[in-house]
Amino acid sequence: MSHFFGLGHDYKLGIHREIFSLCYHGQGGFTWSEVYELPIYLRRFYIQQINKVIEEKNKANESASKSNATSPNVSKPPVPRR
Repeated sequence: MSHFFGLGHDYKLGIHREIFSLCYHGQGGFTWSEVYELPIYLRRFYIQQINKVIEEKNKANESASKSNATSPNVSKPPVPRR
């Protein structure tokens, strides 16, 4: 099938993945129509920024879980009975 008069199926899927990502991960900062109308370079810029934030959060969570796993369990001393 020729794509002379329109965008290919793969291209359309890519656009809608980007729209979903910005609307979902943008936490209400973008509407579908705003993202759809954004120039491609801006849409990709915002997606890259969201990816950076998610990667930083993942690294922080990993380091926090590693430090919790390696630290000894410190329990409170027993309370003396009277």
